[in-house]
Amino acid sequence: MNEAAARDVMDDLAGLAPGSPLAQLRRERPEVVRHMQASDAAIFAPRDDGGLTRAERAAAALRTTILLRDPALAAHYRARLDRLDPAGALAASVQAGALAGGERRWAAMLAHVDRVTADPDRATRGDIDGLRAAGLSPRAVVALSQLIAYVNFQSRVLAGLRMLRDAQ
Repeated sequence: MNEAAARDVMDDLAGLAPGSPLAQLRRERPEVVRHMQASDAAIFAPRDDGGLTRAERAAAALRTTILLRDPALAAHYRARLDRLDPAGALAASVQAGALAGGERRWAAMLAHVDRVTADPDRATRGDIDGLRAAGLSPRAVVALSQLIAYVNFQSRVLAGLRMLRDAQ
């Protein structure tokens, strides 16, 4: 597989030039590159959304990146959200956060994103029950939790890649 075919979202977000030493280093573990890209696709573009729309997924990811203070990753998810929600309703609510009110289901989702990202030790079974009471299916709860974990992981991997890129 050539470099262009193997480029992924992480290369783009880390600002890795094709053929750069760091991009080549990532290719020494092609299964990691492939699985990271497959995870991105499975989380953000599943065949069956399981009750969590693609726009909601992008908005939850955007909220996570705002909390993580990762502007490049936030810009990535904002662009994705803008394509999926051109009216901007979800983006406005993401900026305001869970305390802004709005639809109960979406407010519960934002509160969960905030809790799990900012203070995961505080998350309890009651939080999951609250998501269910707000109308999320079990599959949607799992999908939201996977998304939060993925974006947190993605941000940490990107921080490391950026640090290595800048040290070259």
